[in-house]
Amino acid sequence: MLIIVASVNAQSETLSLAQYLEQVLRESPDLAIEEAKVKVAGSRASGVRINPPMVGYMQMREGSNANPGYELLQEIPFPSKIIKEKEVRDLEYSSSQKRRDYNKNQILALARKAYFNFWGVYRKIQISKEKQQWIQHHIRLSRTTTRADSSTQIHLLEMESDQDMLENELIAMNSDLVEKRNDLKVFAPSLNLNTLQPVEPDLATLEFANRGTGAPIAVREKDLLVMKAQEDLSKQKYLPDFFLRLRQFNGSEMSPRSQEIMVGLNLPFVFFWQPKAELAEAQAQRQIAESELLKAKIEFETKVASLVAKAGSLLEQLENLKSKLLPRAEKRKNLVTNLSQRTIESLDQHRAVVIGYLDLKLRAVELRQDYENAVSELFVLTGQLAGEK
Repeated sequence: MLIIVASVNAQSETLSLAQYLEQVLRESPDLAIEEAKVKVAGSRASGVRINPPMVGYMQMREGSNANPGYELLQEIPFPSKIIKEKEVRDLEYSSSQKRRDYNKNQILALARKAYFNFWGVYRKIQISKEKQQWIQHHIRLSRTTTRADSSTQIHLLEMESDQDMLENELIAMNSDLVEKRNDLKVFAPSLNLNTLQPVEPDLATLEFANRGTGAPIAVREKDLLVMKAQEDLSKQKYLPDFFLRLRQFNGSEMSPRSQEIMVGLNLPFVFFWQPKAELAEAQAQRQIAESELLKAKIEFETKVASLVAKAGSLLEQLENLKSKLLPRAEKRKNLVTNLSQRTIESLDQHRAVVIGYLDLKLRAVELRQDYENAVSELFVLTGQLAGEK
């Protein structure tokens, strides 16, 4: 038990939710990965992409005479291909930015959940320790009762069993506390976990739920624009590409100096089945993107409605518990504490009232955790920043 007491009551450093999320924004490896992906897409989108020119050295031999020369070759895509290919890369860059923002909210929401899980276990240990101290007091009180009959002995053995069970629960909670504390470091690697103590955050409101336009929908809309541009680019595959070639020989005693210029083009429509297959693939990808967008819109509406209803119900239960149930339970606890605890009936009543009050406090913690988890999911869906300012 000394280990449990030390883990909660030792001198510790407090960390609020806002401070933790700020540290996550600075240090999260996942956020760094998302930023790097955007840089990759930005680099890919820059500039016009044309195959580099080819330079060749030639030497023609006629008997013992050598006629050196060189050749320059440049492939130039059809102009509309260049424009459309650049448009595709620009849209991919814009899509990566939108996906980065969406993933950032997901990461912050997960970090927010990790903090509330840590706070929840920490708070439950505090309440369980309060219950443990009360049980110890009640056991001492039971041993001093004037009636030492079988009923009193049964009551005492019951309370001692409750004490042993609570000790096991505290051991499990302490292990869970270590796990939840370590989970925080996944998002903020430099966090000092040894003496970390959470601070109960302010209760989040649901006002933001109607302001979001749908982060998953925005991502799918960007993906659809990319697929449409890819389809347009595939249609360009029927158009020819140009080739420019300059070949020159310096001449020799047997051959005069010569120069050759060629302007050519390829004919992709001759093998029409190849660009046709690429276009069919691009059209199928566009259809997939349209279906995914429709699915995202349906899921967004249903999930937001379900989560708002769930969060609203949890909030109502929590407010009812804090404004009605807990104050009445505390009043009963104070009243029964002032009564004489000298009969088995009064001892049973004392036990039921105080244990009921502490169990309500534990229930309040559980409701708060469930509510905040629902709010975190709403933050992700609505595209709101999952953090308190």
